[in-house]
Amino acid sequence: MTIRSIENLYRIRSDAASPPDAVNGPSNRDSRFSNLLSAMGGSGESTATAAERAAAHAELLRLRMMRDALSLQQDFREPEPYATGPALEYLVRRYEPSPETPPAAPEEPPIPDTYAVAEQPLRQPRGTEAKGPGLDDIIRRAARRYDMDPDLIRAVIKAESNFNPDAVSPVGAQGLMQLMPGTARDLGVTDSRDPEQNVMAGTRYLRRMLDRYNGDLDRALAAYNWGPGNVDRKSGRLPSETRSYLSRVKGFYADYAG
Repeated sequence: MTIRSIENLYRIRSDAASPPDAVNGPSNRDSRFSNLLSAMGGSGESTATAAERAAAHAELLRLRMMRDALSLQQDFREPEPYATGPALEYLVRRYEPSPETPPAAPEEPPIPDTYAVAEQPLRQPRGTEAKGPGLDDIIRRAARRYDMDPDLIRAVIKAESNFNPDAVSPVGAQGLMQLMPGTARDLGVTDSRDPEQNVMAGTRYLRRMLDRYNGDLDRALAAYNWGPGNVDRKSGRLPSETRSYLSRVKGFYADYAG
C-alpha cells in the first residue's frame, strides 16, 4: 500500500462516520487524517479506533522505510555502460584483466644426445675390453713369452678386431689379431679363431717386426698392417689406411698404459 492508499482508506472510514457536509471539505479531511496518525489514544475513544490508528501508523512507517531503501538503491546504482554492441565487446576484451598466468616450470636440463656420444671413440679403462674367459691371462702369458708390453697387445687386438675372436676381414684375416691364412700357417696356427693360438701367434709376429726394425714401433706396426715387404720398398709412401691404423693403435696403447 502507498501513502495515498492509506489516506483514501481513512478518508472513506472518516466520511462514513462524519456528516455529509463535512465529506467534501479537503482541509477537514487532511486535518482528520493527520490527527488520526499523530494521536496514539484518547480517553473517550473506542478500542477499535485506537487499533486502526496504530495499524495505520505502522503501515506508514513501513512505507517510509521502503521509500528510503529505494532512494538509497537508486543513489548507489551502477551507471549504465557508455558503449554497447561490438564496441562494448571490444572494450571488455581490451581492458578486462587476464587470468593470472601460472609461474613457468623450471627449465629441465637438455637430454644428452646419445647418438652423438656413441659416435665418439670409446676409451675403456685398462683391461676391461679383454672379453672372453681367460683372455687377460692369455695376453699376459704371451707378453711374458715374447717380452712384450701387454698393453700394446691389447691395443693391437682392439684396433684389429675389437676383441671379437670370430672377426673376419674382407681380405680374409681372422681372429683377435687378424692373422692372414698364410701367416697363420707359417706360425703353426691350426685354428685362427682359437684365442690362445691367435694371440700367441699374433704376439710372436709383432715381436718379429719390432726386432726387424730395431724397436721402431711405427714401422713395426706398419709392417704388421701392410706387410714388411711394402714397408721396406715404400716406407715413405704409407697408404691412408695404414696411417689411420698407426694412429688408432697408438691411441689405444696410450689409453691402456695411462
